[in-house]
Amino acid sequence: MASFEIPAATRGKQDQASNPNQSVWVSANAGSGKTHVLASRVIRLLLQGVAPSRILCLTFTKAAAANMAARVSDTLAGWTGLSDQKLQAAIVATGAPTPCYKILTEARKLFARTVETPGGLKIQTIHAFCERLLHLFPFEANVPSRFEVPDEQGQGELLQRARRKVLTEANSSNGTLGGALQRVMDECGPDAFDGLIQEAMKYSAISRALSPQAPVEILCRSLGLREGRDNACIEREMAEDGIAPERWSELAAILDQGSANDQEKADLFRQAALAYRSRRSESEFGECLDRYLAIFFIKEGKSTPRESIVTQPFARTLPELATELCAEQLRLDALRAERKRAATLDRTRALILVASAILERYLEEKAARGILDFDDLIEKTLGLLERSDARWVLYKLDAGIDHVLVDEAQDTSEAQWKILEELTDDFAAGRGQSQGLRTFFAVGDEKQSIFSFQGAAPHMFDKMRRKFEAQFTAGGQPFAHVPLTLSFRSAPGVLSAIDKVFEHGDHKGGLVAASDVWMPHQALKHQLPGLVELWPLAAAQSGEEPPPWTLPLDLLDAQDPANVVAQRVAQKIAHLMKPGSNEFVRDSQTMRPRPVRPGDILVLVRTRSAFFEAMIRALKKRAIPTAGADRLELTHHIAVMDLMAVGRASLLPQDDLVLASVLKSPLIGLDDDDLMGLAPRRSGSLFDALLSSPETRHAKAAKKLAVWRARAGGGPFAYYAGLLGADGGRRDMEARLGPEAGDAIDEFLRLAMAHEGGTAPSLAAFLNDLAGLEYSIKRDMEGAENAVRVMTIHAAKGLEAKIVFLPDTCGVPSAIHDPKIFVLDTKVPGKKIIAWSPKKDLDCGAIDDARKRARAATMEEYKRLFYVALTRAEERLYITGFHGARKLDDGCWAKMIEAALANEAGIQTVPAFWNSEDQILRLISEGSGAPFAVFPNLPTAAAPVVLPGWLGRAARFEANAIPPVRPSHALAANGRLDGPGPAQARREALRQGRLMHLLLQYLPGIAVRDQRRATMAFLAARAAGLDDTARQHLAEEALKVIDLPELAGLFGPGSKAEVSVAGRVALGQRTIDVAARVDRIGENQKEILVADYKSGTPRPLDDTPSYDIRQMALYRAVLAPLWPDKTLRMLLIWTAGPRVIWLPAGMLDAALAALAAG
Repeated sequence: MASFEIPAATRGKQDQASNPNQSVWVSANAGSGKTHVLASRVIRLLLQGVAPSRILCLTFTKAAAANMAARVSDTLAGWTGLSDQKLQAAIVATGAPTPCYKILTEARKLFARTVETPGGLKIQTIHAFCERLLHLFPFEANVPSRFEVPDEQGQGELLQRARRKVLTEANSSNGTLGGALQRVMDECGPDAFDGLIQEAMKYSAISRALSPQAPVEILCRSLGLREGRDNACIEREMAEDGIAPERWSELAAILDQGSANDQEKADLFRQAALAYRSRRSESEFGECLDRYLAIFFIKEGKSTPRESIVTQPFARTLPELATELCAEQLRLDALRAERKRAATLDRTRALILVASAILERYLEEKAARGILDFDDLIEKTLGLLERSDARWVLYKLDAGIDHVLVDEAQDTSEAQWKILEELTDDFAAGRGQSQGLRTFFAVGDEKQSIFSFQGAAPHMFDKMRRKFEAQFTAGGQPFAHVPLTLSFRSAPGVLSAIDKVFEHGDHKGGLVAASDVWMPHQALKHQLPGLVELWPLAAAQSGEEPPPWTLPLDLLDAQDPANVVAQRVAQKIAHLMKPGSNEFVRDSQTMRPRPVRPGDILVLVRTRSAFFEAMIRALKKRAIPTAGADRLELTHHIAVMDLMAVGRASLLPQDDLVLASVLKSPLIGLDDDDLMGLAPRRSGSLFDALLSSPETRHAKAAKKLAVWRARAGGGPFAYYAGLLGADGGRRDMEARLGPEAGDAIDEFLRLAMAHEGGTAPSLAAFLNDLAGLEYSIKRDMEGAENAVRVMTIHAAKGLEAKIVFLPDTCGVPSAIHDPKIFVLDTKVPGKKIIAWSPKKDLDCGAIDDARKRARAATMEEYKRLFYVALTRAEERLYITGFHGARKLDDGCWAKMIEAALANEAGIQTVPAFWNSEDQILRLISEGSGAPFAVFPNLPTAAAPVVLPGWLGRAARFEANAIPPVRPSHALAANGRLDGPGPAQARREALRQGRLMHLLLQYLPGIAVRDQRRATMAFLAARAAGLDDTARQHLAEEALKVIDLPELAGLFGPGSKAEVSVAGRVALGQRTIDVAARVDRIGENQKEILVADYKSGTPRPLDDTPSYDIRQMALYRAVLAPLWPDKTLRMLLIWTAGPRVIWLPAGMLDAALAALAAG
């Protein structure tokens, strides 16, 4: 096993941080062993005799809490069986002094003490701590004594119910609530309403403290709006208190004497005067002001003031009028700003009224069910600890907690910090019920604070450190600030690149406190070689037209830059894991080279966009094991959609669309051919057609549906448990959709079971509730050891990998996602107010400042997210990106890393592996150990195919006077499908021919090593009526055809199967329309290969039926204009044998001439 000597300075810092005789604040770089330090501190507290019940350890997530508890428990459990010498060494490794015999004896008992302590060690999330505390003191906290905490689904259902009640109430009356709702809807529209209310609920503590009348006074003060000024008052002043409306026509006549620009202003004056005279009421100035403001401001008064209102010659002629117009512009500009403030007041008051009503109903729903949500846990706990009469609670709490440890302190919210302050208020002063020293410990890294959407406040990290340090120091209590900079994870070369990125320019802004400097990273694994590669970005070409066919919304075109990058990354990963590629990583224990495994690779993205799905598809297409999506949107997952559809079909089989989706799902397994056989000519419903079909597959499907329909009257869990268990549904779904479908199925079953615990459970009610639910589940990717992980950076925090790809470096946070609600300062300590502005054009001054602050905070977190992504890598870091035709934002990650590393000394330039034009920038750090591996380039890919120009042009529509000729029916009189023999034998031959066509259609797209398995699985499902010998025979025929060396181009990359073509063919004096479906088209450098499959006994060229030759002649005539620079080679493939017949051009010309002759 490789051993690394921890530097004495780092060992000293670790010992200082874990020292239980002082309070400590640890600022830890990524990978610097903060979890080890925290666990060591807990163990040292226990070694000093602190009771496990007096230690409170708070973490950010349940997974982190479980990991911490397991680490402490495993360590203590291991001590029970160690010899004195080994136990002594293990204790010293925690930072504790060399123990005496008594300490060794006590150390062996620690595991039993922690297990026997009621509730064990309190290592939990802060929400779990609050829940426990409120259960202990429900009366003092004014909460239900047996309250429950709902999951995401339950909370969403309660909020939906509250919204529905308020909307119903508002729509049924014309009162204040109805008017407020209408005002909100006018501004945001129905589609954005739910999101707006969700955002407003984040500020429920603010809006709850306000009566409907309160916002007026507070908002006026915060917005700088004079009391009594509303929109109508301001608009009247804008129209009538400056240049009088009666003069507008007069001014128009004067301006008519000027230039064309002056005359445009004259027209606007006339339009404004007409609109003023045509008002329907005395208070209506909207249309009038639109025209009037357009005289003075660009874009009809919505943007900046005009630099000049009249032309210079006109101003020289009438300087008094020009001066008057300039003064009017200044007056109107000030009133426009005031009108924005008034509009903000009006819309915010309406939003607070609606949001408060929904919040009130939501609170009623929770109270009726005895429920507290996560926000309630924090709020109620803080209220309990802040009460003036809560001394008894604090006394009881003091008796239970002497040492508080906080993990991931950078992700703690302001309200959570207040709870921690209340818990430790007496610690700094040395007061409390215990006799020993009481300590506080916090560890975190402000550079890794990326959860602002969950309330994380990174600016509080440094602020709270200074505050705690001042309090403990003032109370005479020891307090230390310990920075940890040594990385136990990454190679020196990787860390050096990270340092250079964030030391460059202002890149560190938002990562460290303004007063701090960047702390360079140090590497423990100094022997570990490192690699950083910067790949060229993939960019869309300016003016590039969209693909000539419509793609699904989440499917990228093959030439889309995002898809190009996904293919490059997948190609590189395939090469890394390819046997004999000379690529390796170092074993974490021995540091010896070993082959790259799928679990060594982590692909990180900013968001789950179309690229995220394209990346997973690209890996699967290359048969690279992948763990799938890290988060599943439950009701949008295909497995859950299929399960919901089968439930609906069981309740209402007459719904043809739902039934059709069920029939094609893995639960039944029919395909488009089956539906085309059932649906088009049916006289009744699709279900009736299925029941009356003589096909065995259809009969089996109908039998399954009958079983499921019989169960549909019971509860949803029993229904789906039977369908997925005994009926084999889970097996079928995971076989087609992959193992990740199992997570979605498990959560679906859990929801079904939870539904049965409610009132009046039924399958119909369950499906109805689930249909309106936005619910996601997070999959555990840490245990995906044998699969490539594709994850968002947020989900990957806390994880690491030997090799990390960052292919999503060009995008920046879009302004579309900027907040719509802003918190304004009320200039009263402790008082805040929210204000709503749907878009930037409507911002008043106060909101504009707030929006800029929010945007700056977003970009700071964007840089912290980049730091988290970079620091996941241990040995290798591959960085690339993709973007559209627009210029890249200067603040994007790609620009940051280019500025920092592109001109770095020692950087190498190597050819790209995907073409011969692009160059890769490479930084290699050999480390102090064995030399790094040679990194061979991948074979240069073939040049991309240039699509013909006609592909981007719309096809001309021409009506056909007669039905088009189909080449396969060119000489129907020959009766090629009506051969001799019994009808049953002909049908069986036709069926096997269809199966062969399907095999040859899909097998070329499957990895070679998987083709035989896929063939047998396909035939087992689709050829159940054939015996094993017949299926084996079909499989061998298909695989032999694909393996023929002379057909490599036909089945190679870029080839197409079942290609529908249509065109016109000149036959002598006449022209015929031809429509055909070609079995397969392939291509090599000089030729286009067009093939038609034939079953039955192979025939030589001179015995080839004339109708086959004429069919291929028509194919060639239709397809030849598409490839004028290449030769079309036509061939017949007899699958029995197999045998390939190449048709000479002369023979095809003669066949076409015979057709022309009639």
